[in-house]
Amino acid sequence: MVNEEHYAWLKKGVQAWNKWRDDNRGIIPDFFGVALTGANLSRANLSRANLMMTMLCDADFSNANLQGANLIEAYLQGANLQGANLQGANLQRCKLVGANLSDANLYRLDLSKLDLRGLDLSGANLSEANLSEANLNEANLSEADLSNADLSGANLSYADLMMANLSGANLNGANLCEVDLNDANLSGVNLSEAYLSEADLRFAEVSEADLSKADFSGANLSEANLNGVNLSGANLSSIQALGTDFTGAKFTGVCLEYWHTNSATKLNDIDCQYVYLKSDKQERRPSTSSREFAPGEFTKLFQIALETVDLIFADGIDWKAFLLSFQELQDEYGQEKLSVQAFEKKSGNAFVVRLEVLPETNKAEIECRIIELYEVKLNALEGIYRKELQAKDEQIIIYKEQSASIMSLAKEMAARPIQNIIDVKVTSKSKSMSESYQSKYDQRNSNNQFVDTAQTGSNSTFNQYNSSEQKKTLAETASEIQKLLKQLEETNPTATEPEKVTYINDETTPSFKRRVVGAFQAGGETAIDEFILENKYLKVTKAAIKGWLQPSS
Repeated sequence: MVNEEHYAWLKKGVQAWNKWRDDNRGIIPDFFGVALTGANLSRANLSRANLMMTMLCDADFSNANLQGANLIEAYLQGANLQGANLQGANLQRCKLVGANLSDANLYRLDLSKLDLRGLDLSGANLSEANLSEANLNEANLSEADLSNADLSGANLSYADLMMANLSGANLNGANLCEVDLNDANLSGVNLSEAYLSEADLRFAEVSEADLSKADFSGANLSEANLNGVNLSGANLSSIQALGTDFTGAKFTGVCLEYWHTNSATKLNDIDCQYVYLKSDKQERRPSTSSREFAPGEFTKLFQIALETVDLIFADGIDWKAFLLSFQELQDEYGQEKLSVQAFEKKSGNAFVVRLEVLPETNKAEIECRIIELYEVKLNALEGIYRKELQAKDEQIIIYKEQSASIMSLAKEMAARPIQNIIDVKVTSKSKSMSESYQSKYDQRNSNNQFVDTAQTGSNSTFNQYNSSEQKKTLAETASEIQKLLKQLEETNPTATEPEKVTYINDETTPSFKRRVVGAFQAGGETAIDEFILENKYLKVTKAAIKGWLQPSS
């Protein structure tokens, strides 16, 4: 029970009470079960006091000394404990709803499993405190010191942790849904399997933290430092990572569905064997389950170039016109200064082609020039399309829309019926133009270009048009040769151009070469261009085919 003498001294006021304590240092005050509701005990010395089961609702303990106090099952609802020293105090099963603990000293305090919902703990010293499984929903922990604290399994959803120090803290399995960690210090923390969906980690210091299997879906990590973190198996779907530093991070097994990065995002020295582009471990990259990323391969695949020119084709793109334009642009500016960084398919027929350029390049000039070249090439090709297809303007529009996908164009052309037309032009000095001539060959269903026994003194020209078959052959040729070159790159990435040509020759059959030569001769040298998806293979492909055109081949 309460010690009446102690209680009497306390009622005389804080100044008299503190003097009595100084004069009686060996006495442990006993206020068991007393009612001190609304009492003004600011700066009171209540160290080691027995306040078990006391009624302290709305009391003012600001800057009070409660070090080592027994507050088991005490009623502290609405109490002001701002700046109070509670180090070593026992707060088991006490009621703290609505209390103000801002700037309080809670060092190493056991607050496990306590209901701390909505509490103001801003600026509090919670270093090494045990907050495991505590309910901190919507609590204000801004600028609090939670270094090396145990927050495993704690509910921190919607809490404010802005500029809080969480270095070395254990947040394993904690719920940090929509928590505000803006500019917080999370270096070295254990966040494995934590739930951080929609959390705000902008400008946060998270270096060397264990984030394995954590759920960051929809979180904002922009400008955060995640240098050296372990993200193995983490969910990074729909995150904002603009300007985020992932240098040296472990990315194996991470889900990157709809993640957003920019050229300022650092992906240097990433340790990654494979990732998933879709949730539920779908769309693995590399696609082959037995293959893993080589060192630096992840960065090459996902790093966005620092300097780019984005070309937007809202109504579809004619790939042949673009490739011809791009080749001419490279001739003007130099291949080493200009390259295709990415193609992006947007909604409808829209495409974005991203060109990578040097930092000093005039981007506006590049953009204007390639658009100008593209229009010239497109107009020229449209004339060819009209002639070949004998189409009206409406048909040209359809043709352009279909060419938004090279493969769909190849399939469409391959599906058309074969049409053989043989034009014979005869100029004779000694024979009448009306003189009949009967070929000794049956040319029906023929795919051959040849001259029958020519009449003396005549110039005979046979032009065979089989556009569908040519395009199908060239499409298959482009696909096969690119496949061979990619295989060679895997085994011999430093192969020279002559070595590549030799490899193509060795891996293709004579019948394949003859069929390609026929299509190449009929379509002209540029006919193959529209089917080469990757420009770096175009020159080698043409060189190989030109070699087949030689009589010795």
